[in-house]
Amino acid sequence: MNRLQATLLALCLWPALALAQIDPESMGLDLTGDDANKTEEQQPETTESTPPAESTPPAEAPSTPAATAAPEAPAPQELLSTDITQEDRVKSVQRKVYLKKGRTELSALASFSINDPYYSKLGVTFRSAYYLADTLAISTRYSYMRVLPSDDVRTAKRTFQSRIYHSVPQHVGMADVEWAPLYGKVAFLNSILHFDGYLLGGAGVVWTQTSSLEGRTFNVAADLGLGMRFVAKDWLAVNVALINTSYVDQPLGTSKGAIQNIMTVNAGISWFFPMRSTGKEGE
Repeated sequence: MNRLQATLLALCLWPALALAQIDPESMGLDLTGDDANKTEEQQPETTESTPPAESTPPAEAPSTPAATAAPEAPAPQELLSTDITQEDRVKSVQRKVYLKKGRTELSALASFSINDPYYSKLGVTFRSAYYLADTLAISTRYSYMRVLPSDDVRTAKRTFQSRIYHSVPQHVGMADVEWAPLYGKVAFLNSILHFDGYLLGGAGVVWTQTSSLEGRTFNVAADLGLGMRFVAKDWLAVNVALINTSYVDQPLGTSKGAIQNIMTVNAGISWFFPMRSTGKEGE
């Protein structure tokens, strides 16, 4: 081959070599799609032909006598509730424990006045009551009284030469009706006391210092009061009452009569007969 032929051959092969050196991606051509499609077609379709594996359930444990569920034991509260009887249940409204219907009450009381700044009136009172109902009673009351002057009387007479006309009650006899609408319980010294509150009102007579004079007699009186009774035993109670007794008297040394008021605090002990309360079973 001569030089001329080699030159012509090189000129003919030069374009083919230039095209072989050009990158296909730089020319914007995607030549990989066909190859990927051919690869997917060549792969076998195993997903549709292969059936899904069946999930086998876990083997059940053999049943034994120990696996059997035992009955639940009752709770302690259920055991306690079954033992409670009808009588042991706490009632929302309980019965009265100390009933007084058909019973007699005898009282011994100490009395002292609180409304006279010049003359203090001290006395001993005896009272009896019969209960027509548990809240209603008819009572009688007798008081023996003494009148004691205070220091203010001596000061008034000595310094101001004053004269104080006062009534001197000696005996008081009253008949009253008592109504006790209030009943309850109170805690006292780690024990429970039953109590009732009552109102009283009535009429009677008062014997004074001037009642023994000629032409004088008993003075008609009326009283009104309230009290509390604290029951310690079936047959024993503590009685406290505030009673105002009013009457008309003409004191010694004057010719004019005036309304006199004796407001006394009475405190003492009461005894009940029969000595057993019929409501004790309701406690």
